[in-house]
Amino acid sequence: MAEPLPATTSGARLSRVLAGYRTALARADLSDGARRAYASRVAGFLSWLAETATLDGDPLAEAHARDFAVRDYRAHLKTVRKAKPTTINAMLTALDHFYTHHLGLGRPLARREQQPATAPQALDEGEQRRFLRAVQRHPSARDRAVVLVLLYTGLRADELAQLDITDVPISTRRGKVIVRAGKGRDGGTYREVQLHRTAREALRVWLDERPDWPAAGESAALWLNHRGGRLSVRSVNTVVRAIALAAGLVHDAGPHAGKARVHPHTLRHTFGTQLLRGGVDVVTVADLMGHAKLDSTRVYTRSSAADRAHALDSVLLTDE
Repeated sequence: MAEPLPATTSGARLSRVLAGYRTALARADLSDGARRAYASRVAGFLSWLAETATLDGDPLAEAHARDFAVRDYRAHLKTVRKAKPTTINAMLTALDHFYTHHLGLGRPLARREQQPATAPQALDEGEQRRFLRAVQRHPSARDRAVVLVLLYTGLRADELAQLDITDVPISTRRGKVIVRAGKGRDGGTYREVQLHRTAREALRVWLDERPDWPAAGESAALWLNHRGGRLSVRSVNTVVRAIALAAGLVHDAGPHAGKARVHPHTLRHTFGTQLLRGGVDVVTVADLMGHAKLDSTRVYTRSSAADRAHALDSVLLTDE
């Protein structure tokens, strides 16, 4: 029979553990988005621990109790919360970090959920047209350049936000983006991505306007906010969302009604998908996207939900 949750593992202790983890996350070599996501997922796990009547030992101090608790929480998410495999696996990744880097107990022994082999969400041709038309109508030169550079280079939002003016050398006919700090603990791999004409022209318009922004001469940042500081990753997300909403790319029903389906990573996925479906070899696409492993790039060769729906619509059935 399972032992009751030790008194030292309930209430106040869980709050202290979470507060300590949040403090540690602030110093961790992670993106701001990863810090927020890990903190939220670990908070959910600890809240579940507090509500669980019985546990096998102390899941915050004993390896076997850790494994039992994480597996039970995975089952709770799957059967009670009806969470998707991607949500469950994201939670397990956060708990890996929590237990390994904060509590020092090592990675929990919990099986990942199998996920359908599908391509990452990208804009289809019709959505791309609507999005680009919304970009053309948008009044801000900075915002137009932000989304077009994302769409035509496949940069991650944090890579885009870290760019300095010297990282985008452009001329009348040529231009490139230099990514000096990519994804990874060591800052990622240096890479250069040539600028598509559309992105280059939008960027030139922004660079012409940039000197008129507050504190422009005091900052090396390519993208400025209205106070003269560097544009944040959160603001990059806000820019993309605003244009997606103007394009009508929103959820029209369900629990996510009113939320944009397009985010910076959607534009990155669109970039990778378009290259591979256009015949560019996977090694070149991996280099352009800054992928350390080819498997990360090959996911763009999988079918999407729209591909499968189109395939089913094309099936002609007769009663002959």
